Amino acid sequence: MSLRRWSGTGIAGLAFAAVLAGCAKKEEPVAAAAPAGPAKGTPEWEMQNAMSAAPRAVASGATLMKWGATPTAAPIQLRAGTNGWTCFVDNPGSPGNDPMCFDAAFGAWATAWMGHKPPHITAFGTAYMLQGGTDASNTDPFKAAPDSGHAWVDTGPHVMVVVPDVRSLSHISTDPRNGGPYVMWGGTPYAHVMVPVAAAAGATP
Repeated sequence: MSLRRWSGTGIAGLAFAAVLAGCAKKEEPVAAAAPAGPAKGTPEWEMQNAMSAAPRAVASGATLMKWGATPTAAPIQLRAGTNGWTCFVDNPGSPGNDPMCFDAAFGAWATAWMGHKPPHITAFGTAYMLQGGTDASNTDPFKAAPDSGHAWVDTGPHVMVVVPDVRSLSHISTDPRNGGPYVMWGGTPYAHVMVPVAAAAGATP
């Protein structure tokens, strides 16, 4: 996953990850990609880019946000939403196109992570990154850029899941190249499941 800094049980967690893996292979989400048109950087482009992170059913009613002018600046609302989901425009701090949409539970987790605070998750949280993402590290939650000589981790289109008890994820692979779901930032309070999905047809590049 890739965000800028701004401020169950074990069995259930494993079962949920397994279900997601099956769903990812059987029925791929369709991103809410908008047709080409608005120039990059315009408000119209920003809203289309943010919505392209998730299925249309999610993105159409989501609150749309863009990042502040600096990494510590407050984000800016582009459109108020109605369904409890929030979609962010591409993160300018990473090299790839990585807009993201997440529900309230995932948003609480992300806020804790970006504030370097322990997350207190009481329910499963979900986020979509159907345009893919680029991350500095699959093991270090606070690395801002890859070490010298190392490439960014290209995660490709994926869905992310956070769970109340990260110990339930201990038996899931941590290898992002294993061809299926894997755990990012395993062994830390910020461990979460990454579920790769195929790129949606017509998605914004």
